[in-house]
Amino acid sequence: MILLVDLGNSRLKWALAVDGKVGDLHAVDYRQAGFAAWLRRQWQTYATPECIGVAAVGAPAVLDDVLRVAQSLWPGVAIVKPLSTASSAGVVNAYRFPDKLGIDRWLALLAARRDYPGQWCIVDCGTAITLDLLSEDGRHQGGLIAPGVSLMKGMLASGTEVLPLVERQADFGLGMTTEAAIDSGVLSAAIGLIEATLIRHPHYRLLMCGGDAELLQGLLTVEAVVDVKLVLKGLLICCEAGRR
Repeated sequence: MILLVDLGNSRLKWALAVDGKVGDLHAVDYRQAGFAAWLRRQWQTYATPECIGVAAVGAPAVLDDVLRVAQSLWPGVAIVKPLSTASSAGVVNAYRFPDKLGIDRWLALLAARRDYPGQWCIVDCGTAITLDLLSEDGRHQGGLIAPGVSLMKGMLASGTEVLPLVERQADFGLGMTTEAAIDSGVLSAAIGLIEATLIRHPHYRLLMCGGDAELLQGLLTVEAVVDVKLVLKGLLICCEAGRR
């Protein structure tokens, strides 16, 4: 058994992998009070994992809390923290300095290469929206980064005097209230980024992951595959490679 942990900019995601299969995905907002104690209660029911794979782009202090919980439950457990490299598992990194590519993006590329043959536009819909193109022969073509849905709403609220911070509205379209107009406007911006990229690269199919993937999938005018475990699947590839 391997414990797979993905620490993002606002949420901690994890799953157990057994016999090469990633199990149910769990997610929590780590900004809540008492997060470390809560996480310990969740994890203390698990048997000792063979190792713990960790992908972290979030706050270093939160990562320290997560590792302290793990090491207090399973002293001496091996921790695997992969880095983005020039090439791995059939994927060639497009970045001039490969280690500067976000590890979550790199892991999604590795998993896409293994599990989804063909040409893909991989979109991670989280705090940030990232898009990465992967050719059929495994070459990363580069990518784009933009604010995610929640971040765009927060930027509007913090950057203006009168625009509110809004939750998800019921309907998508032209708004009849300020709240509805903000919600649909932000969603339209995210959708526009994705669809404009696909217009410029028409031979690429769309593969989505992240917390807002299913929401945006339902609003797109193009077909998309959603795999919310994509980053963890890439992390498992690295953990398994380390055992060989």
